[in-house]
Amino acid sequence: MNIKCFLFPLLFYPGILVNAQELDELDRFIQDVKVKTFDCPSDDMIPKLDEYLTNTSISNSQRFHLQLEKTHWQICNGNYSQAEATVDSVIADPNAKQSEEYYALAVYQKGFLFDVKEDKRRCDFYQQAKELSLGKFDDISLSSELGLMTYCEARIDEGQKLKRLFDILELYSLRGDAPTIAHIHNNIGLIYGRIGQHVLAAEQFQKTYEIGLPHYQGANKYASLISVFTSLLASGQFYDAERVISKLDGARKEVDVPLVHAWYYYAKGRFYQRLERAVELQQTVIDWKPHLVDMKNSIFTGMHRWFEIEVCINEKQIECIKQFVNEEETGGPKALSFLGGNVDYLTLMAKAYLELGDIEKARAYFIDFSAELRAKLASNQSSGKVLGVANLYNKIGELESTLMREQLNRERIAIVFICVFVVAILIVVIAWRKKEAKASSIDSVSALLNSIAALREIRKVPAPSANKINALAIFDLANFKEVNRLLGSSNADEAIKQIASTFKNSTRESDILGRFAPEQFIVCLPDIEEESAKAFFERIRFALENTNLGKQNDIKINVSSSMSIYLANGPLIDLDEVLDDMMLSLSLKSETA
Repeated sequence: MNIKCFLFPLLFYPGILVNAQELDELDRFIQDVKVKTFDCPSDDMIPKLDEYLTNTSISNSQRFHLQLEKTHWQICNGNYSQAEATVDSVIADPNAKQSEEYYALAVYQKGFLFDVKEDKRRCDFYQQAKELSLGKFDDISLSSELGLMTYCEARIDEGQKLKRLFDILELYSLRGDAPTIAHIHNNIGLIYGRIGQHVLAAEQFQKTYEIGLPHYQGANKYASLISVFTSLLASGQFYDAERVISKLDGARKEVDVPLVHAWYYYAKGRFYQRLERAVELQQTVIDWKPHLVDMKNSIFTGMHRWFEIEVCINEKQIECIKQFVNEEETGGPKALSFLGGNVDYLTLMAKAYLELGDIEKARAYFIDFSAELRAKLASNQSSGKVLGVANLYNKIGELESTLMREQLNRERIAIVFICVFVVAILIVVIAWRKKEAKASSIDSVSALLNSIAALREIRKVPAPSANKINALAIFDLANFKEVNRLLGSSNADEAIKQIASTFKNSTRESDILGRFAPEQFIVCLPDIEEESAKAFFERIRFALENTNLGKQNDIKINVSSSMSIYLANGPLIDLDEVLDDMMLSLSLKSETA
């Protein structure tokens, strides 16, 4: 389940105490108590606000303004039903003027209240609120636009929505408007969550929390943590999700209000339910119940009931399960029907009917579960195409903290982007050149270093440590022409590959191995004891001469070789002269043979 978070810092101007009879003071109070759509009126302002509302001499406009700030405060505290009743009455009141800010706010709040219930009618109200506020009431216009982008406008690709959101984010980053920036990150997280990209969603919600924390007050400082938790749990990041529960525990100790307790206990219950930790889930249900007395929020009450039923199913309490399914089928007051097609709810119903032995109904819910899951998987797959765009803009979004601190202008941002682009191009070019250089260093047949690359690496070998040497050997395939004749020229390359494999298997990773000439291979053993080097080379020669290249006309084909060894107490600086001497030695051996 995706818990909606209404995000607000608490703007509060203390010390303004007015006489209810002085209407000019009332107007000033209305300006003081009024906050942005994603902020919260201060708790300290509400008693004075209620006092003004009892005054029958205030104007309709003043009354509506006060009522809408009161509903704003109620929404902040999760009292949705109380808020909705007042919002409906303001919208329906014939004295309400649609050109006034309070009316646009009422329409927006109605959209948000539908949003909380996942009711598609939210889109109609968000659209109307946008039209009523466009060019007049910026925060209502922005929040309505964000709501439309997040949940409506189905014809617009998510990639385009994310682009628009990051463009808006850049604009407000330039202004240094931290509360609004946090609000935008929250909506970016909601879009990521809708397309199943929960890791990215968690990152955005975490930014909302971190950016808003210094500016928000009260419960609103921690509102985004429940979204962080939900995304972490959905992406299987259980350790991090449990850490968020600890933060919520600290938050409820700091802000002792029903909504924060609800966030904490919901997160605990969902965590234990997901990990099938039945004992902890049962204890959470017990601990949460006393806090529901003051919680006038049907959603969290429903979540508590959900966890209760999970406990009943775990303990096979048949009567409890019967009451639950009867409530769901009849649509009773405790029904969890607001969960709709939620896959966890469908799983819960299937498990309940299985415990009751009603296989047919359990199968029906399982079929619905399977269909919903397939739809989500298909949606997530199709959303993959937007992630390239999304990640690009996400990287751009990481600049907003710098933008806020330094108020960078657009020209400087453009320079940063150009530099990033140039650096990226350079990295690609360097990587490509390295790849090309590596490819040009490899012998195409043996897949070993070619002669040029092998000698280059040998020249880099430093002086050996005390009592050790650098050892060099050239192996000559003395009978390869005969081998080639027996195998046939078409099989010569395969023979070279097999011989190269013998060299690879006989040497170490630290050794330098290359194809020195068509019938010769070179091996360098850096920093090795002299006797060990001589024995090592003999083992290589022995392995080489026991390499079976196959049979031809009942003749077993092996390679015979000769080798020339050079042992150095220092670096191989005069390598060309050394190689000349070694080749001369091989030539003399060949003539002697």
